[in-house]
Amino acid sequence: MGGQCDFLFPILSGFGIIDPATAAIALTVGSISMGKGSSKYPNDARIAIAKVEKYPSPFTRSGFGVDGMIKPDLVEFGGDFILERDRIDCNDSGPAIITLNKNFQGSSLFKAYVGTSFSAPRVANLAAKLFTKFPNASSNLIRSLIADSAQIPTNMPSSLDKDLSKQKIYGYGQPNFERAAYSTENQVLLVEDHQSLSVGNYCIYEVPALPREFVKTKGTKTLSVTLAFDPPTRHTRGDSYLGITMEFHLFKNVAKEKLAQAFTDAKKIDNSDFTEISIADLKKQCGSSIEIPLLPNATTRKKGTLPKGQHQFKSIKWKYEDQPLYLVVACNKKWVDPEKNPSQRYTLVVSIAHANPEVDLYNRMKLKIQGKASERIRI
Repeated sequence: MGGQCDFLFPILSGFGIIDPATAAIALTVGSISMGKGSSKYPNDARIAIAKVEKYPSPFTRSGFGVDGMIKPDLVEFGGDFILERDRIDCNDSGPAIITLNKNFQGSSLFKAYVGTSFSAPRVANLAAKLFTKFPNASSNLIRSLIADSAQIPTNMPSSLDKDLSKQKIYGYGQPNFERAAYSTENQVLLVEDHQSLSVGNYCIYEVPALPREFVKTKGTKTLSVTLAFDPPTRHTRGDSYLGITMEFHLFKNVAKEKLAQAFTDAKKIDNSDFTEISIADLKKQCGSSIEIPLLPNATTRKKGTLPKGQHQFKSIKWKYEDQPLYLVVACNKKWVDPEKNPSQRYTLVVSIAHANPEVDLYNRMKLKIQGKASERIRI
């Protein structure tokens, strides 16, 4: 998925995802600019096309992917083009990446070039570092940690203000090793690895009650859920690229017994749409505010194998009754044979963060978790 230089005036909106970037389980990586101008003409930064740090590189690929799944998944630095009169310069060392020259004999040992081919190894390096830190981790856990750590840059063209436009270009954003590998005082990572769920069923996870300090302290609060799974795929299937899909929903201010009963009752009525039916019934009984709205929405999330949903709020009057949150994970059959594929393995990462570094979220959550195994209800 490397960038090309054999055209004039690249138009970002006209670029689609190309193979192998359409792969459902592989991480697809787009490119962003480092915000550097020409080294040949340092006083005229206008000749750089993207110009601004973390703006999309003019050669990056845009989504969505197969069946509308979020692609690219991530972005990383890959450089920028320099416009010189009527041609594009890919080799200006200012905004480009310095790399070894394959034709070094009789020439320079190094050369400058740009492309998503430089972005992808940055994410591969991050994955390798995470595998080194967590040697027993599944590949799904590494993918979910990387996606959970990703943040969409605040610097972006005004044309990408809408959520779907952002995701077509940035996916989940630029990942970060420290956010992926560590909890901090004001950010907590909750992880479930090596999980498995039978096809056509669901599981309920309990997330410990959020500390009052988290809700009542001014600042941006973030709740994020990332799920990674590796279903059978078949590109020849016209109805679905994925043989199994998975989805999740996060609830507050509701008893787990009501959740379990609603999902069980819905399964008896319609096995294929039990999640939608049960949520509609729950909202009639308990009010629409029990489901925490995660972006992107469930319809968009469940199209891929790395669904991530995030909810941010600033209000200290957020309607919350100091009870545990409940995360419902559902496993849906598409075209697989349940006898050959009776269950699906997956990983969950839940992150809870407060923008104020003085909020001691880590120790408060640790006290709630100690001595209590994470509670699950499997049906």
